[in-house]
Amino acid sequence: MRKAVGVKLKLAKEFVGFDGKPADFRALFDKNDKTDNYHNLYSAQDIRSARLKLHGIDPSITNKRIIPPIINCRMAKGGTGKTTICGGIATALSLFGYKVLMIDGDPQASLTGLFGINWATEDITHIGELMFKYCRKENYDINKAIWPIYDGGMLDLIASDISLANSDSWLMSLSNREFTFKKFLDTNIEFFYKYDVILIDSAPSTNLLTNTFMCACTKILAVVWLDGQSLKAMQVLAANVDELNNAFEGMGFHLNVHIVANGYHPSYSSCKESLTTLVQSYPGMLNNVIIPHSTSFMRQIELFKEEDSGTVLEREPNSMAARSIIDLARSLIKEYQLKLADNYLI
Repeated sequence: MRKAVGVKLKLAKEFVGFDGKPADFRALFDKNDKTDNYHNLYSAQDIRSARLKLHGIDPSITNKRIIPPIINCRMAKGGTGKTTICGGIATALSLFGYKVLMIDGDPQASLTGLFGINWATEDITHIGELMFKYCRKENYDINKAIWPIYDGGMLDLIASDISLANSDSWLMSLSNREFTFKKFLDTNIEFFYKYDVILIDSAPSTNLLTNTFMCACTKILAVVWLDGQSLKAMQVLAANVDELNNAFEGMGFHLNVHIVANGYHPSYSSCKESLTTLVQSYPGMLNNVIIPHSTSFMRQIELFKEEDSGTVLEREPNSMAARSIIDLARSLIKEYQLKLADNYLI
């Protein structure tokens, strides 16, 4: 069982968007201890409740049942920090008060491991198995595939294991297979609409599974490490996006790309050169937040006590790395127009 996660007063006020006195801030919560105790921890569920109360929103009044925005973290090679970014922004968005569903779409199950789940020993129902049963008109229960990471459905995970790699074998036999995941989402809208955002950690390989994830999106979040090999991989991903856009243009499909530069170190000339190349090659696509090279990211995984693994925001919330993830998440709220209880709360 993972330890309960919460943030202290200063970060909690930032996530809520509250700049008043601490006593007034604590009045937003139903906690028993409303003293000036700066060691109180505020959970994602606490922060969501405070934001709703602050803006006078009744969460029970819901006008739309739609699939929430999908942030699909993707790159055409491994080692770019894609899983770190995916898990980090999922944590941050949850602490901003959004209900987040993560889907580990990579057979390597790195996102699953980041949240302390050992796929080799646990009974995993992955997204491929759910889609397979859906396509075969077999019974399935998405709720049984969910691993609750934070209380109250604030951060849930559909985990992965190595058998997800078998998905291409049965996807090959389907017609219109590129839209299998989208049809799965639409069929199960009563489950998925309760989240404010879905994050997918896609595998680096270009295959039928990654394509079907991409065809359910309007925008890919491309995570590019600042080196030459990753720049080449970005070209491969851009070509993949263009291929899908050309193939399905007649269906009204169009996929955009938003780029996150990762691993910046001011002392490395290669980082500066790579960043310049990204800006010039993909104008208007690069996020303004540049993720730094930091050892804090390397300390996310516990080698000998896996259940204590967690994102940098959970483990080192006051670090420079955590700050970059918070700033990135804030920018993505705007980029993907995330809503909280059918209202824009930026």
